[in-house]
Amino acid sequence: MARTPELYDTPASRLDSYVAQWLQPSREWKEEVLEAVQTVQKFLREEHFEGEHGLDQEVRVLKVVKVGSFGNGTVLRSTAELVVFLSCFHSFQEEAKHHQAILSLIWKKLWGCQDLLALGLEDMEIVQGVPDALVFTIQTRKTAELVTVTIMPAYRALGSSVSTSQPQPEVYVSLIETHGYPGNFSPSFSELQRNFVKHQPTKLKSLLRLLKHWYQQAHHPGPGGPHPQCGGRVQMGYRCSEGLPVPETELLL
Repeated sequence: MARTPELYDTPASRLDSYVAQWLQPSREWKEEVLEAVQTVQKFLREEHFEGEHGLDQEVRVLKVVKVGSFGNGTVLRSTAELVVFLSCFHSFQEEAKHHQAILSLIWKKLWGCQDLLALGLEDMEIVQGVPDALVFTIQTRKTAELVTVTIMPAYRALGSSVSTSQPQPEVYVSLIETHGYPGNFSPSFSELQRNFVKHQPTKLKSLLRLLKHWYQQAHHPGPGGPHPQCGGRVQMGYRCSEGLPVPETELLL
């Protein structure tokens, strides 16, 4: 496979072709990855989560939403982030209280899903972050490409119908009164971000792909260290000097 050319050596007049040739996934790739991700979505929608791990009620999945770059159409690599809205969360406070219990419950149920085991389910762990999330890998059926899936349970703060309009003030009042750590409840608002980017012109999505590609090259190119042009001029992330990867959920694109 040919190596992606250096972005810094690409003139502005050729950026459109750069995106089309090197950053825009093929239709076949997107369909294959989507099929694998849909298997996860089907499991979440159909699984019955009885009250366990401190939960005194049956837990139903209200909605599963593809978010992040996979959801808004600017994906660069085989990753997918899923936000799962659950019936047991009636407030931000309840989400904070039961977040870990829900992650443990989903972790337990996933190991019993034969469809996902057939896709090579492995490396499943609860990863600490903002917020904590369940992360695992599966493989696509035809090419066996690894797909990293992140599951984030969330309170459906915006209700059943979500558009690009501004939420009711009461939602933000409730969020502030919860006194949560900044970013812990961001999945509750992920549909707003996804819908905003999803319906933008292709030109803007191409710009987002370029920005993320540049960020990955300059700020965490791997163990070799940051790109020499990263320097100290543009500190978009604290991990730049460490040369460590930043999850897409932290890129907010």
